[in-house]
Amino acid sequence: MQIETGTPVGERPFGRSWEKESLTAVVKFILETHHVYTRSAIATLPPLAAKVRGRHGDAHPETVVVERLVTRLVEDLEPHLMKEEQILFPYVLSLEAGAQTDSCFGTVRNPIRVMLGEHEAVEGILGELRAVTGSYALPSDACESFQALYTGLEDFEADLHRHIRIENDILFPGAIALETTG
Repeated sequence: MQIETGTPVGERPFGRSWEKESLTAVVKFILETHHVYTRSAIATLPPLAAKVRGRHGDAHPETVVVERLVTRLVEDLEPHLMKEEQILFPYVLSLEAGAQTDSCFGTVRNPIRVMLGEHEAVEGILGELRAVTGSYALPSDACESFQALYTGLEDFEADLHRHIRIENDILFPGAIALETTG
């Protein structure tokens, strides 16, 4: 799947004005675009990071740190996606549908607070990856796998930032407003 990269902060991801879309449309987009991409990336990046560390770890000790950070990123994202898909998103969709839904978490603000904290943690790991790789600068002896890893990480970072922006700035405030106004 080709994902648009490099959307500057403040611009609309994918050229859409998400503020005008239904929350159902936003959730559908997140699931079909960002979650599909994220699952693909978290399946392919760890083995690639291990391969690059195995081949280049002696000459490039930063690859050991990169592999560790990629593992942390996957460990954070897998349960995060599950919580969104199985708990938060269905509740948001029921709110928009006008269904009277009881939740195990009280108000939607509670899982949103958790998601925001997890988003901050992921952004912290992304910042560490960017720092340890020198903004994904390849060494002169980088093989194709090394190049694929850094390109993949940079693309993944860009997509995660867009993904998080749509949730933090559009979906979450919209869900809180829906629950508040009923």
